[in-house]
Amino acid sequence: MKEIKIQVFGSGCPTCEMLYNRVSKVTKEINSELEVGYITDIRKMVELGAMSSPVFAIDNQIITAGQMPEEDEIKSAIEEKINS
Repeated sequence: MKEIKIQVFGSGCPTCEMLYNRVSKVTKEINSELEVGYITDIRKMVELGAMSSPVFAIDNQIITAGQMPEEDEIKSAIEEKINS
């Protein structure tokens, strides 16, 4: 399987933690060996180009910012990256 970097960026607020938990759940359903990073350093989020949190990113590419994606959207993004 192709190695991918899945990350959630946020301030540590409840919404950011909820996104991290959602992304982690979906990721484990796809492949239990995949891991999700949770970055609370806002400077890293800004370096990525995001101005609002929470941020869901794969391989340093923003998938969503400032919103809570549904599980199927998360799953589609991860599977698309794996299969590309």
